Amino acid sequence: MKTKTIFPVMFLILAFTLVACAPAAVSPVAEAVTSVPAAVQPTTAPVQPTSAPAQPTTAAAAAEISFSKDVWPIIQKYALAAHGGKGGVFLESYNDILKYIVAGKPEESMLYKALIGDGVKRMPPDAPLPDDLIKTIYTWILQGAKNN
Repeated sequence: MKTKTIFPVMFLILAFTLVACAPAAVSPVAEAVTSVPAAVQPTTAPVQPTSAPAQPTTAAAAAEISFSKDVWPIIQKYALAAHGGKGGVFLESYNDILKYIVAGKPEESMLYKALIGDGVKRMPPDAPLPDDLIKTIYTWILQGAKNN
């Protein structure tokens, strides 16, 4: 008698487990809703925000930043006089700069923190970098700080 009741119980447990672990199926109604015929689509363009975000939210949101073409000229112009062979922070080469970078994480990178004054003395001390140059360095770090 016990074996006759074990099999249906095991079957129910197996059925519930399979249902719980199975991926959710897309209903035909959901698929039909996502594909709107061209005749029904709106004729006006979506409203665009009036101001751009202060920092790109993803690496894909911005064009790829080149170290040699975009970042190095900023370092040369604004940092090498103070950080080129003297002082405690050296920024004379890509490898020197990498010591102050956490690739992919600008908010954790000492270079970016110094440019915005986040917990450290803001650099350059006499006049902050223009926002567009800070965004360039931010995006470069976000994109992985490549030596390109």
